Amino acid sequence: MSRPARALALVVALVSAAVLTVPADAVRLPVTARSATSVSVPSAVVPAPVARLRVAPMLVTSGLVDPVLVRAAPDGTSRLFVVEQAGRVRTVVGRRVTGTFLDLTGIVASGGERGLLGLAFAPDYATSHLLWVTYTRADGALVLARLATRTATAGSVTPTSRRTLLVVPHPGFGNHNGGDIAFGPDGYLYLGTGDGGSGGDPAANGQNLHYLLGKMLRIDVRCSGHLYCVPPTNPYVASSTARHEIWMSGLRNPWRWSFDTNGTQWIGDVGQDAYEEVDVIPAGTGARRNLGWSCREGKHVFNAGRCKPGVVYTTPVLELCHPDSVAGCPAARAAEALIGGYVYRGAAYPAAVGTYVLGDYATGRVWPFRAGVLGVPTALPGISGFGLQDDRELYAVTLSGQLYRLGFRVV
Repeated sequence: MSRPARALALVVALVSAAVLTVPADAVRLPVTARSATSVSVPSAVVPAPVARLRVAPMLVTSGLVDPVLVRAAPDGTSRLFVVEQAGRVRTVVGRRVTGTFLDLTGIVASGGERGLLGLAFAPDYATSHLLWVTYTRADGALVLARLATRTATAGSVTPTSRRTLLVVPHPGFGNHNGGDIAFGPDGYLYLGTGDGGSGGDPAANGQNLHYLLGKMLRIDVRCSGHLYCVPPTNPYVASSTARHEIWMSGLRNPWRWSFDTNGTQWIGDVGQDAYEEVDVIPAGTGARRNLGWSCREGKHVFNAGRCKPGVVYTTPVLELCHPDSVAGCPAARAAEALIGGYVYRGAAYPAAVGTYVLGDYATGRVWPFRAGVLGVPTALPGISGFGLQDDRELYAVTLSGQLYRLGFRVV
């Protein structure tokens, strides 16, 4: 995710030393193995004050090539699937990279913000063996494709299984592709798209319902006889002008986002020159939501000419600021390329349950966040994406090739 050169200077100015080992005062329970089944959880645990909470990265393995995302599959193998930007998906078991699960380097256009961008396994992957990916191709378009494996425990994807579902044309700029995908609690597949790139959304795609750019899409990928259908409950399904796949509008570059176990959607949307934002959409309330871009950037007006009378814009639950653009921006809240994460629901750190973890690529930091309060930032230079294991334990990757397991500590 390329950012202006000025952002890179912040890494030196704002990042403290990363925590790469298990701290002695980590907020965790005694365990005999890493499996969640070996953890004894007390009946009542008081959450640690988030203002004193800090994320503690623990190195799992290195040697990956530009990883951008981590996923787990409901296949019973406890494998982690790490997406590499150039077009590969690598498998990790324990502390070892064990193989290449998928190789699309021959068709993926990679570099800058382009590449293999999203991966989602079917909720019934154990029986259907289906998965979906998003990637950018040579003409810049964002592609959503379906693939399959022969068995749930197969070591690689069947190369001839690829089917293209959806192509989102791109206006010729290499940035703001979005591309993250995940299944919602309703069983539908969600896809976040960027506004088409450049700066300031020159074509006003975020607010234009004629186009799929700058949107959160919602489709049914399990409808009989079709690669996908539009759910009948989509808000614009009866429109003669709006694209029926659109669920929400007004996004700039939702590089990483996730669903909590309660169905709430947490969206990390990368900002323009002043503000980064995290939007929280409670379960069942997403239809027709407008997150504001490019009328607004974060909680502030960006382009008043694109603000529409009578439109209600969703207000972010968290806004971070660019220190070189916003006067008085506190160093503890400085960010320039937000990496959306997950709400922690694992068993190893019960006092941190319910805490959202997010990062920033430009400053190389990660934060815990809960109930409107940011915790203590931790350095993780090059942070590019997060992921969950089957047991809901949290992981992160950096573009320099590392995979980390994330714990928590009180400071």
